[in-house]
Amino acid sequence: MRKRLWVIGLTILITMLGFSQFTDGKQASVKSRRTAVATLYIHGHHADPGAMNFLMASAAWQDNAHFVVTATVSPQGQVQLSGKWPAGTQHPLVKVLFDNNHTRNYRLLRVWLHNVLVALHHRYGIRRFNVVAHSLGNAAVMNYELANSDKRGLPKLQKYVAIAGNFDGIPGCHKNQHPNYIMADGLPHWRAPWYKFAYRHRGQFNMHQASVLNIYGNLRNGTDSDGKILNASTKSLKPLIKGHVGHYQAKEFVGENVQHRRLRENPRVANRVDKFLFNE
Repeated sequence: MRKRLWVIGLTILITMLGFSQFTDGKQASVKSRRTAVATLYIHGHHADPGAMNFLMASAAWQDNAHFVVTATVSPQGQVQLSGKWPAGTQHPLVKVLFDNNHTRNYRLLRVWLHNVLVALHHRYGIRRFNVVAHSLGNAAVMNYELANSDKRGLPKLQKYVAIAGNFDGIPGCHKNQHPNYIMADGLPHWRAPWYKFAYRHRGQFNMHQASVLNIYGNLRNGTDSDGKILNASTKSLKPLIKGHVGHYQAKEFVGENVQHRRLRENPRVANRVDKFLFNE
């Protein structure tokens, strides 16, 4: 009965997230602007605007979090903020939408996320942020941190949830790619061009104040993957940020709804994300 009520409540919240109309607002008080840690939700490749609604609704249902702002980024990098941020909001949630949701240009993704954070800083004065990213959304986070984590004046990352991240490439998208695995030293045996670059420059990651939760699904069907992204690609995050992050942990999910896209609509994943963000 309790589980059924949770599902019903979550469904209502998801519907509200999908159909609510928002007005531009500057309602957050000065104090809440400075102290609140905004949690950004970033969708993956070819995702629709409601892709992260389940995770956001779960946070709102269980942890007194509130969906306050949508940050929509045009292909030219212009950010439109819409929504209402009430004073005293404890856990403000921000949905990030890239109008061009099919690009694989990491530089663009980095710039777009940078522009979102600058806009939130200027409008609401946020100094710290969490981020939950699915699939290619993680490329925006990692490239942003690689380029900007040591820069003053920008909001600082506090907690990062990476879901199904393609840190070391996507099968079928690279020349001379072959089945991959994690070696004894923790590094992937095969390395995508971006991974090679990021690993050479990993000293630029300045995430010592941040905690990271790396989530991936394993179908346990012999592919060592979630059906799209190899677990080796996802687990290759650890050696990239080792020694440059405050705390790192990984969580594998098996069983039902662990396919690549279903991970972001998996109640077990949502519960783990919420616990990490708001209760650890």
